[in-house]
Amino acid sequence: MKILLTGFDPFGGEKINPSWQAVCAAAEKIDFAEVKTLLVPTEYFTSVKKAVKAIGEFSPDVVVSVGQAGGRASVSFERVAVNIIDSDSPDNTGLRLHALNCEGGADKIFSTLPVEDMVKAVNASGLPAYVSESAGRFVCNHLFYGLLKYAFDNALPIRVGFIHVPFIPEQTVSRPNVASMSLENIADSIVSALTVLVK
Repeated sequence: MKILLTGFDPFGGEKINPSWQAVCAAAEKIDFAEVKTLLVPTEYFTSVKKAVKAIGEFSPDVVVSVGQAGGRASVSFERVAVNIIDSDSPDNTGLRLHALNCEGGADKIFSTLPVEDMVKAVNASGLPAYVSESAGRFVCNHLFYGLLKYAFDNALPIRVGFIHVPFIPEQTVSRPNVASMSLENIADSIVSALTVLVK
């Protein structure tokens, strides 16, 4: 099995993005699949293009994108991507969008990963996790929707999903009331979830 794991670069004034750090750490722990990692820019117009290019080059069986969701307390597995961009936060080019991801596209597209089983696998390892019903309205959801649509439109036999991860502790030093999770626990959660795909 071949897995493409993507993470984002820092955005919103953060110096790090735990999604990319977690992707790299998880990839080092995975011995049950061939893994390729990809750093995706937090940019509307290039994120999907870069990931699609990697799909063409690597031909993965599974694509899992990982993004930061500051304020969440544990790893969350996104159930659905929606066809809307609606965020006052700028992407890393300074762009703010209030629009559709794709004119004429479906209102929503569901993850093709077994998110409930993935949560159970993480919980069984002793770590918290849950299924999320909202991937937001920013670049994370944009990438999630774009990759699902690309797979469906091209009848690709690949499974696509999205995982959101919390801040790591060093990001919350000046925000002591904001939830965080260790990078090791985040990476272990991702690995435990992916083991479901080979059972």
